[in-house]
Amino acid sequence: MNKTIRKTLLLGALLSAALSAQAAFELRFVNPEKFADAGETQIERERTLGELEAYMRGLADKRLPASQKLSVEVLDVNLAGDMEPRGRAMDRIRVVKAIGWPSMELRFVLSEGDKTLREGKVRLSDMNFLSRIGVAHSSTESLRYEKQLLDDWFAQEFAAAKP
Repeated sequence: MNKTIRKTLLLGALLSAALSAQAAFELRFVNPEKFADAGETQIERERTLGELEAYMRGLADKRLPASQKLSVEVLDVNLAGDMEPRGRAMDRIRVVKAIGWPSMELRFVLSEGDKTLREGKVRLSDMNFLSRIGVAHSSTESLRYEKQLLDDWFAQEFAAAKP
């Protein structure tokens, strides 16, 4: 067997082992075209939802044991701020003010094998989001306010899940 094939097989085995050590995570966006605000265009919405999915997957991997499975349905997303026309060309940009706080509505089921450990429907929001930011997320990070909502929810809801 040549070196390239051996390296590829070894890499595949390592990747498989790493993936098997992670908690199972399923995410579904329910009618994303009807979300309050996940981006103005389909491309913006896909980018936003893709970034939120990747972030939640990372949180599940960090917070949950490999034996557990988290299924999440995102029912609504409302990003911090509002799109407003600015400048001479009246380009639409996101303007963040204290009155435009982020929120998300989620339905979730945490299970282990055939047993449901926790389930519910939650509305995440933070009216004080502007006074809290900067601790966990950089001011240049996209979706930092929404990621902070998810950090808080995972810490509260799944605190005792992973030893």
